[in-house]
Amino acid sequence: MVYKSPHYEGDRSTIAKDKDGRNFYIPAKALNIVWGKDGRYWNLPDNPNMPAELLQVSWLEVSSCVDEINPKKKYEVGFKISLKADAFGWNKYPVYIMMKRGQEGEISWKKVSLNTNNIVWSGKWKGGLQIHGAFVREAA
Repeated sequence: MVYKSPHYEGDRSTIAKDKDGRNFYIPAKALNIVWGKDGRYWNLPDNPNMPAELLQVSWLEVSSCVDEINPKKKYEVGFKISLKADAFGWNKYPVYIMMKRGQEGEISWKKVSLNTNNIVWSGKWKGGLQIHGAFVREAA
């Protein structure tokens, strides 16, 4: 019996960098998404210009890796996201963005609220999030 993981492993060959090699754009297709291969939870389009759409999950984990960063520089990390009109579960619970430099690097966390000011559902399940991509850019 062959085990097939329900997790999606991103195509890192689609990560783009600017001409100076200091800023990186990570399209949705290049992101690793826990439960990403399970159609009950995620819609991952084949088109690399379209966002990954979260249908419903209680645990959200999305990651990627950029190999070409300079260990002597500081970087900012973020995601380009949107919420669909029927998004739910984001008002009460924060999202944490984590960055780790290398396998042994120090971990940095940032707490972000996606409060829509429109309470649809107050449970722990979340849905309606669209992830267009992520970025890693050299800090000024």
